[in-house]
Amino acid sequence: MPATYFSTSGPRRAASFLANFRSHVSYFTLTTCVLAVLSICVLNPGAGWAQGTDTALLRGTVKDPTGAVIPDAAVTATAIATQVQTKAKTDSAGLYIFNYLKPGAYTLKVEKNGFKTWIFPSLELRIGTQTDEDVTLEVGSTQQTVEVKGAAPLLNTVSAALGTTVNNQYLQSLPLLDRNIANLSYLSGGVTQVSGASATMLGGTVFASNGQRYGTAEFRLDGVLATRPEGGEGGNTDVDYMPDVDALQEFRLQNNNMSAEYGNNGGTVVNIVTKSGTNKYHGSGYWFFRRPGLDANDFFTNQGGGTKGVYAHDQYGGSFGGPIKRDRTFFFFDYERFRNNSPFIVNKTVPTMLERQGDFSQTFNADGSLQQIYNPFQVSCTPLAGGGQDCERQPFANNMIPSTMFDSIGAKLVNLYPKPTDAGVGPSQLFNFSDKLIETSPSWQMDVRIDQDFSATNRLTGRYSMSHGSDNVPDDFLTPVVSKSITHNVALEDTWTVSPTFLWVNRVGVNRDNYPEQALVTVDPLSIGFPESMINNVWYHEVHFPTIQLDNFATLASNNGCCTDTVEGDTQWMFDSVVTKIHGNHSFKFGAEERIFLNNFFQPDTTSGSFSFGQGQTMQSVFSPDFSQGNSVASLLLGFMNSGGFSLRPHVANKSSQGAAFALDDWKVTSRLTISAGLRWEWTVPYSERYNHNMFTCFDCPSGITVPGVGPIMGTTILAGPDKRHANSSLTDIGPRLSFAYRLGNNTVVHSGAGVYHGMSFATNWQYGGYAWQSFANVPSSLDGGITQLATMANPFPLGFNLPQQGKYGKLSLWGYGDENHGSDTFRTGEIFQWNIGVQHQWGSMMLEADYVGNRSTHLPWNYSTENRNFINVANRMQYGTAGLANLVPNPFQYLFTSVNGSSPIFDAPGSIYGNDTIPQINLLRPFPQFDGVFTGFPLFVANSSYHAFQLRFEKRAAHGLSFVGNYTFSKFIDDSDAGGNAWIGGGGGAGIGFIGSPQDFTNLALEKSVSANDTPQRLTFAVVYDLPVGHGERFGSNMNKVVNGVVGGWRLTPFVTFQTGQPISVNDANQLLADGNQRPDLIGNPCTGASLDDIANGTASYFNNSAFSHPADQTPGTAPRYFSNCRVPGITNLDLSIAKQFRFKENMFIEVRGDFFNALNTPRFGAPQANTADGTGFGNNGFGAISYQENQPRHGQIGIHFVF
Repeated sequence: MPATYFSTSGPRRAASFLANFRSHVSYFTLTTCVLAVLSICVLNPGAGWAQGTDTALLRGTVKDPTGAVIPDAAVTATAIATQVQTKAKTDSAGLYIFNYLKPGAYTLKVEKNGFKTWIFPSLELRIGTQTDEDVTLEVGSTQQTVEVKGAAPLLNTVSAALGTTVNNQYLQSLPLLDRNIANLSYLSGGVTQVSGASATMLGGTVFASNGQRYGTAEFRLDGVLATRPEGGEGGNTDVDYMPDVDALQEFRLQNNNMSAEYGNNGGTVVNIVTKSGTNKYHGSGYWFFRRPGLDANDFFTNQGGGTKGVYAHDQYGGSFGGPIKRDRTFFFFDYERFRNNSPFIVNKTVPTMLERQGDFSQTFNADGSLQQIYNPFQVSCTPLAGGGQDCERQPFANNMIPSTMFDSIGAKLVNLYPKPTDAGVGPSQLFNFSDKLIETSPSWQMDVRIDQDFSATNRLTGRYSMSHGSDNVPDDFLTPVVSKSITHNVALEDTWTVSPTFLWVNRVGVNRDNYPEQALVTVDPLSIGFPESMINNVWYHEVHFPTIQLDNFATLASNNGCCTDTVEGDTQWMFDSVVTKIHGNHSFKFGAEERIFLNNFFQPDTTSGSFSFGQGQTMQSVFSPDFSQGNSVASLLLGFMNSGGFSLRPHVANKSSQGAAFALDDWKVTSRLTISAGLRWEWTVPYSERYNHNMFTCFDCPSGITVPGVGPIMGTTILAGPDKRHANSSLTDIGPRLSFAYRLGNNTVVHSGAGVYHGMSFATNWQYGGYAWQSFANVPSSLDGGITQLATMANPFPLGFNLPQQGKYGKLSLWGYGDENHGSDTFRTGEIFQWNIGVQHQWGSMMLEADYVGNRSTHLPWNYSTENRNFINVANRMQYGTAGLANLVPNPFQYLFTSVNGSSPIFDAPGSIYGNDTIPQINLLRPFPQFDGVFTGFPLFVANSSYHAFQLRFEKRAAHGLSFVGNYTFSKFIDDSDAGGNAWIGGGGGAGIGFIGSPQDFTNLALEKSVSANDTPQRLTFAVVYDLPVGHGERFGSNMNKVVNGVVGGWRLTPFVTFQTGQPISVNDANQLLADGNQRPDLIGNPCTGASLDDIANGTASYFNNSAFSHPADQTPGTAPRYFSNCRVPGITNLDLSIAKQFRFKENMFIEVRGDFFNALNTPRFGAPQANTADGTGFGNNGFGAISYQENQPRHGQIGIHFVF
């Protein structure tokens, strides 16, 4: 062992670690532990019940033939897989209870002297559910046995929670594209697919559930969180880790009337349980692969004569589990590897060899005419009679640029383009470069689980999971990209039966995610001549190559724009402690949890600059463009750019926490009636930033500055510091829950419940620092519209660059600029009111459930821009109109930004229009005229939604080789905003249906109420597992020989069917005449034509009735609703089908060969029609109402070989 292990630095490091740990778990220590200890000390003993998030509960009453209860009977539940026994005794009321049993099959045995031994050989327990199994003992000797035939009831006799459980049979049988288990969420009632995702391809939490916004569900893996705040933006969730199918024991989704144990999410929880080892060694191995030969072509690609893409997709792995010490210690391990190679062809246009030398004598337009180029440094101007001037450039002789005029950087850049590979297409020589490249996406993941039964009263479970994925995108144009995702998920759970009357469960969970992405720099930009101050800036230590954009040509270093080199490292801690007690017929459960989220985020954006070169700089006329003239390569050679930009963003290190405490009581009023009452208290401590880069606004605080002609200026900035590190905490989220279940006879249950829930707080995280620590500047290529050149690539900011202000101006930060991060420091979590009433009835192995489901949400976050509080009022908007608001008027703020008549300016703000003589009229009409434009930071928390649904759930337990599960939903979903806190999470994500943007009128948000973007009137989904009754031991061919049986026996069919009506469409008006708002058109007729989808897709009809739309008057909101309830995108008709053949060697050993076919009937789901293509004068130009893409994937095939032992 190294000597440093015993050095004095060791204790210091340990002390530092403990101090850091204490700072992270302070709320957990204050709430979870204290609550648990108080519960132990105060509550009366008894016998507890209450299932956990990843476990099941079994209970019942033992009676004699006369109906009298039998106390002190010995009850044993034996897990069939592991043979681990859990024992209990009936109490004075004859009641036995098993808490926190892992889901799976159990043998239940009841013994009592004077009675025959009662045995239920195989009782299935499901995750997150409670099973009642009452027992009647027969008089006799314990040496005699009574074996019960049948299965556990499918009825839920104890709660009103709604959801669907997917057991191991379905997990192994269902067709899942890429074996993605998140697709199982679609089997639940009220879960709908949003636009922008294929029919059975979820992206983690990207689904809408019972009237909640999508991207807000919570996934738990073995009881601990597997989701975190999405992408550094609170209010939405990302799934961190999903195990492979062979690692799963059970999957359950709950989406209405959950117990008080759940919260801090959008109203939907998915619980996933992994497999554990058993007393017998068992495992599996598999290989699944996809190739283009198994697939169909996309509808529009096929229509255009295109061919299918080429790729190779392989997914293989295995699992192994068993005993380390029989009956005590078990292990389970699984590993999966994923390989995807996607060749793609690059077809782009690059400069010809002559053009690289400045020779454009062979550069032609598409019609064959010469593309004349002009000298931007020889310009003559002529005054015009009506004012202004006409400026023209002189042509280059022979259409050739002398090499002496070449810009040194431009001349080097043009030769960084790869050389042409062919002559190109047409006179313009378009697409004269082609190459074949391969994108590779290798990944792997693994799980290790250990279960230790120390005794009959104490069990410890630990699991470690890891995934590692990468995406390698080659590039011929300087910047190949390598992006990775590395995830660690840890779960530790201790279940301690302190006594027969008391149970205590503690959990710790950790998620760690790292997402490094890097554009590989293949050429040193300093060697080209770019200034070192731009390449090696102190704000960003990685070297980037500037992005070079050319009109009509390929872009150099295109991967160096936004989001490349994003670095994100997130860590989420979860602490959970729950105690269970009972007193008489009352079962009490108390618990608390703490979630701590640490987010380290950095997303650069053109940190080494972006330069654009167009035709305009080498056209003849400066102000009257003629696109038959000029060439962007010529502009590059001359170094005369069209535009450019440069940005700086800080690294962000945020920390936030959420906590909760709950209490609930399950009261078994009678043998038929159970009432559950609970109360949950949640709190949020919003994010703080390690470097104090946060900013907040006091809208009502005086700035202390009075501007002549404007008056006293209100509104100040609050910069984070020791006394103000985070927004105000939310400490008052209280959620009561109440439900009952009443059993009518033995086969029917009536249930109902209601509860208040609180959504995930928007304040859990924010991925950018305050705007005072950011900066973006446009390159001033010319100050006179292109007559003369100002900026060059060697000196892109001759007037100076606006470095981030940081805290330089204190409460006056960002005056003269647009403020994208201003918002109040008050956050509020959404309130979700859920209720349901329903009935279940069971016939033999089948169950039917009918429910009315309701949901109403308030105080949801609107999209980013709604709390700008800097919009002009309606009176001013109508008085000035669009033209008047844009008029330039004398600037009363100028003296604050530049010296006027000897004044001493306060602000140094390069590039700000507030230093100019004039300023747009609209700026002076805003409530906070010191800022240029609206605020686009934090949202208002005033959005609302309502949801009503009738739902049918049907299920058949496996019998005679057939089982099925399905749901039908008929619903109506209304809201006034669907984007929420994350601008990237819109209504649905598809064109014409997604993110709507700002409301029309900030002073009248009621105009935004309409059907939701995710309103789905009807949805039916069901899955069937059917073992064909052919072969040995089956109905047909039970006596056939082995050879024939090997061919025709052992076949299984598993269809997964989805029908869904389409979601509503929105139409925006491109001719915007509404200050600060997102103007919609006026609606003067039926918006949809009713034409067939085939005609629309073939281009012979339009989706929209053009005459139904018109442009609203200036500064007037349009009359069209946010979404049309009677005009919808195409719906879903989809069949996924698995066909499998098993070759069985022993009872528990077989090989399965299967073919999975997704969208097996190759039914295209057409995308949304183009809905934002007004031509400026009227609706109905060529693209408006056209459908040009297929939303779902064409048929994909997947072949698999699976060995199980």
